[in-house]
Amino acid sequence: MAIKNILVAYNGSESSDAALEAALLMQAKYDAHLTGLLAHRSAESRLREETWVPDALRDTLDTLEAEHDGQIRARFDAACQGRVPDDQRHWIDIRGDADRTVADYAMLFDITLVGRRDAIEGPKRFNLHPDRIAVASGRPVLVVPRSFRAEAIHQDAVLAWDGQRAATRALMDAMQILETKRLVRVVTVDTAGTGTPLAGIDVGTALGRHGVEVEMVRVPSAKGGVAETLLDYCKGVDAGLLVMGAYQSSMFREELFGGVTKDVLAKSPIPVLLSH
Repeated sequence: MAIKNILVAYNGSESSDAALEAALLMQAKYDAHLTGLLAHRSAESRLREETWVPDALRDTLDTLEAEHDGQIRARFDAACQGRVPDDQRHWIDIRGDADRTVADYAMLFDITLVGRRDAIEGPKRFNLHPDRIAVASGRPVLVVPRSFRAEAIHQDAVLAWDGQRAATRALMDAMQILETKRLVRVVTVDTAGTGTPLAGIDVGTALGRHGVEVEMVRVPSAKGGVAETLLDYCKGVDAGLLVMGAYQSSMFREELFGGVTKDVLAKSPIPVLLSH
């Protein structure tokens, strides 16, 4: 299925500006519809249980919040002006838990772009966690660091491959994007969790049948673990995109103790496409 329906979680932060720029490039490349989504908890919902707050203060906060949200919409429209046709540009402002709301909407889009969470600053009502969105929605999420710049785009991608379910899902979800790359390096980091190749076909063959130029790479795990190994490899080959499965093991465990998904998102200088 072609990419024709793109969602970008936009809240006016520096990281969401980077995500919007990446979304605009994708919109032009695929001639797709682009929807900006502002998902946030409202002042009204946060104060509902605070009976001591005077009605006048509630009204004032609600008015200020509406003005701020309007400014965010204006920034989105200004960025899209002259780049996205009016009939392909859409905006949704919805109140609710930010992660849950974005995940709900992501289910109806081909791909969702989110700024990397460690770069988000400002009101907590806007905070987003792209890894949680990928898990909750079951849809691909492209996580864009605030350092992203259009002129830094490279046509080579890296697919992190261990033969497990999450990596397979990422491969299939990213296929439309990988088909447009000059070269896809399929990188397997040698660990105890690496799957056994199937007889008669491998991931390189599967990609090749889609017309993708593939280079199969196997690397030993570095001292810093799988995440550091992947990021060092991406840096060494000047990759423009990393595609990987999210949370092959427990998300709860990674949140507590760290893991590949969490560490990659915390440190990656390039966009990361996640699927679960």
